[in-house]
Amino acid sequence: MKIISTVNFELPSIDNYIEYLSDSSLRDYDIAVFNPEFPYLSRIDFSGGGSCVSIEGGSLLAKAMAHWRNEIRDALQSGKTVFVLMSSSESDSIAVSSTTLRKGYRDYSTQEVNNYDALPIRLDLRNAKGRRFKVTQAHYRELHAAIKDIAEYKVIINSALTQTLFSTNDGSGVLGGVVRIKGLSGHLVLLPHFDLSEMTEEGEEGEVWTAEAIQISKRFIGQLVAIDKALRAELGGTPTPGWIESIRQPAGVAKIDRAIAKIEREISALEETKEEKISEKARLRKYEALLYENGKTLEDAIERSLELLGYKVENYRNGDIEIDHVIVGPSGIRMIGESEGKDNSAIDITKFRQLESNINEDFAREDVDTPAKGVLFGNGYRLVEPGKRENEFTKKCLVNAQRLGTALVRSRDLYDVIVHALDNPKDEAFKEKCRAAIESTYGDVVIFPVADDA
Repeated sequence: MKIISTVNFELPSIDNYIEYLSDSSLRDYDIAVFNPEFPYLSRIDFSGGGSCVSIEGGSLLAKAMAHWRNEIRDALQSGKTVFVLMSSSESDSIAVSSTTLRKGYRDYSTQEVNNYDALPIRLDLRNAKGRRFKVTQAHYRELHAAIKDIAEYKVIINSALTQTLFSTNDGSGVLGGVVRIKGLSGHLVLLPHFDLSEMTEEGEEGEVWTAEAIQISKRFIGQLVAIDKALRAELGGTPTPGWIESIRQPAGVAKIDRAIAKIEREISALEETKEEKISEKARLRKYEALLYENGKTLEDAIERSLELLGYKVENYRNGDIEIDHVIVGPSGIRMIGESEGKDNSAIDITKFRQLESNINEDFAREDVDTPAKGVLFGNGYRLVEPGKRENEFTKKCLVNAQRLGTALVRSRDLYDVIVHALDNPKDEAFKEKCRAAIESTYGDVVIFPVADDA
């Protein structure tokens, strides 16, 4: 009698249900049914919109995907059959590390993952939904009959399969089939997705499966066993029995196992180094927001840039008074900053109202004796390539800057400055010149010094 398990997918007639985040092995089972859908995990919401899986959740997810990738490969290595319910292809971002920018704000480095990364083979998939599909192999008609009324396809498979089993009703798209992976004797069988979780009813002891769900499950399981038997017969050999591991083997096998284990340790160490480098790269590339972002993301990039140049950037909160960017330089000068990004137009005078209000509220503080200097950071025409942009500040903006003595900073100019500062962290003289350019500019666009490597 075949022992069957389901992973991340429940069937009424199967007791061997395994959670996605479980570290259970497939070695105890003859047949496995795997659903690659991501489980729900805690998330981090970004202030500028969007979200990612939390560091803790991301660690669990990455570990689980690696676990199932290895377990499915091992099952196929042993000649077993693994059925995959083809859920939608889903990509998500997981947080891998974080840094504290300032009080109350954290910067997260993320990595993109796909739910099909849990398989030991890369599939080319395109999301598409539908319910009408047909079987292309006669001996799979009973399986098709068992699930056709409850199944729906969620992806079109563009990868070449060893054998195509299901297609869209017009025959133009592949929906399922058999995959043989080189070096592995088992079969990976891709099936259109179906779900029985809503086929329940209230029983004497709570929610129970309906009679129809149980009937479908039994019929489906019967077909899995029949398909597994047919696929094994096609191999023309006998699957490796479990007791084979206990017999005496050539000494070379153990030697190769040690070599494989060493390689796997080296791969693991390289993967850790790779992740560190990916995080480091992500931190450096966040400054690119100076070229094309707006809103909170642009503000954060500007703050990081000013701090890199030697400024201290503070947030002032007192009752109803909120000033996001109080900028203090080594020279002792105090400045209030505001930023604005425009998709396909120049920066106008609208931000001056907030800037003036912040300067006045700051000056009203008992510990402030001199009005702060205003600085307006602009990212006009932000969706246009930097070298092809028109004037990024309107004429009225320039007139108002002259009236108020405000310094205007093009964030793309600031980016060029930051690239040099990052590449030459010991060039304090250059940073001082950049600070002097901002602090000495009143009513005009700041012209930064040209770096030696520019």
